[in-house]
Amino acid sequence: MPFRSALLAVLVLLVSAAAVPAQTMPAPAGPVQPQALTALNNAFRAAYADAKTRVLASSGPTLIVNGDNLALLRGGRRIEANVGTSIYDPVKTIAHIPLAIYVTLTPADEAIGDDRLKTLAGLRHLIPPAEASLDTLKLSVATLARQKQIVAASVAFLDDVAGRRKLARSSLLAFTRAMAPLLMENVTEATRAQLDAVHAQVSAWRRDLSPQEWSRLHVLIVGPHMPREDLVVTQYFLRLLHEPGEGGRVVYAESLWEESKALDLLGTHLLDGSAGEAFFGDYMRMHRDLLGDAAKQYLPRLLPE
Repeated sequence: MPFRSALLAVLVLLVSAAAVPAQTMPAPAGPVQPQALTALNNAFRAAYADAKTRVLASSGPTLIVNGDNLALLRGGRRIEANVGTSIYDPVKTIAHIPLAIYVTLTPADEAIGDDRLKTLAGLRHLIPPAEASLDTLKLSVATLARQKQIVAASVAFLDDVAGRRKLARSSLLAFTRAMAPLLMENVTEATRAQLDAVHAQVSAWRRDLSPQEWSRLHVLIVGPHMPREDLVVTQYFLRLLHEPGEGGRVVYAESLWEESKALDLLGTHLLDGSAGEAFFGDYMRMHRDLLGDAAKQYLPRLLPE
C-alpha cells in the first residue's frame, strides 16, 4: 500500500475510534490547600507580575530580532531595520529543490503513486522559470554555476523517477548525498551574507548608544523550535556581548510571535536573574528548575542502577 494511502487508512481508524464515546474515569482530585495558603500564593503572583513590569521598564535598551527584522527599543522610542540580503533567498530556494524531492519521495523502496507523481510533476514544472530568473540577479559566476548544477541534477533525477514510477531508497540517498556538498556551499554563502548584514546594522546602532546603554543592552530573539540550537544570530550576539549562553543578556523567545509575549519572557528572565543573584549568588540559578539539584541527589536512591 502506498505510504500516503496507509496514512489515510490510519487516520480513518483514528477518527472512527474518536467517534465512539470513551468510558473514562474522572481524574482524582488533588490535595485541597487551605484557602489562607492560596490567598498568600496569589499575593506572591501579583507581586511578581508587578515587579516584572518594573524590572522590564528599567532594563535599558532592548534589541528584538525576528527573522530579517530588527527593532531597537530605547527610551520609549522604536527604531526598525530589515537586514535581508539579495543572495539569501535565491540560494535558499534553489537548495530547497533537492529537499522538496526528498520529502515527496521518502521513504522510497516502493512504487510511486499517482498523487506523488502529480506532486513531482508540479515541482518539475516550476523549476525552469525559477532557473531562468537567476540570470536576472547579480550573483557571482561561481554562485550562479552552483545553482544551475543543483537544478540540472534535480531535473535529471525527477525525470528518471517519473519514467520508472518507482524508486529504491538507496537511489534516493545517493541523490541526496551527492547534493549535500553543493547545498552546504549555499549555506556557507548565505550565512556569511546574513551575518555581514546583521553586523553592519548592529554596529550602526551601537555608535548611537552610550557605553552605559550598550552595557545594559538585552537581545530578544524570536524564532521557532528547530533552529534554536546554534542559530546564526544567537551565536552572533552571544559572541558580540561575551555571553556564555542564552538566558543572560541574550534571550530566545521560542515561538512567541506576539512581541508583547516575547517581552514578557524577557521580563521573567530579568526578574528571575535578579532573584537568583540575591538568594544564591548565581544569576542563572532560577533559569533552571529550582528542584533540579535535589532531584539529581534523590533519583539514584529512587531508581538505583
